[in-house]
Amino acid sequence: MARINFENLPITSDQARAARNYFGWPQAKAAEESGLPLHKLKRFEAESFIRDEAFLVDLRAFYEKRGYKFEDTPEPGASAKQSGMVFPEGVVGAVDGGGQAGRPAKATVHHMRISLSEEEMGHVLDLIEMNEDRVRALVKATASPGFFDGFSDQTEAQHGDITKLLAANGLLFAKLLGREVGGTPTQEVLDGKEKPKTQGQLLHRVHADTYLAAAGNVEARERLHDRKPASSLSSAIFG
Repeated sequence: MARINFENLPITSDQARAARNYFGWPQAKAAEESGLPLHKLKRFEAESFIRDEAFLVDLRAFYEKRGYKFEDTPEPGASAKQSGMVFPEGVVGAVDGGGQAGRPAKATVHHMRISLSEEEMGHVLDLIEMNEDRVRALVKATASPGFFDGFSDQTEAQHGDITKLLAANGLLFAKLLGREVGGTPTQEVLDGKEKPKTQGQLLHRVHADTYLAAAGNVEARERLHDRKPASSLSSAIFG
């Protein structure tokens, strides 16, 4: 029987068994919950050779979505910390040309007091970085002309996406400093169960997934990550 080459696999057999046992599931239950083929799960856990990397990616993602943390899973905000944007003392700033990641260095802003827990800060920094990546990609798009000296619907939609992403980051930076723009959002408004009565509540509703993801909600983070480009200016802002 061929054995698995564990090098660069998304998940190992040992990790798969440990995750399943963490939930106390037999293999059949794990397959049922994940929607993945039982025969593949059995073969993989038995360390039989399997070429289906997509299956392994999906298996790991399933356990992570259920809340299981693998030993090699980066902590929230790890990317920002490694790049030197966050120091252990809670100072935020850009590393200069000769600085080292993770060490205090010359920066424009010093001694920015962060009022969140380590885990919350990690979630917020990850979202800020994700939004900035999208903005950097969007601002490179051509501003296409439309009718009567205006801009095309696509250009307006892209600009709406940029505006919404920058607004989300404004809320996140305020959250780092312990401030909630528009007050503390209620769960009813974030869940869409209560109609916004003020501009502050409307702001909370429009950015509901940002607030939820910043608190560690996995589904909200996935919705933000998988969000499709807007088709109109209105859908970009309120969609």
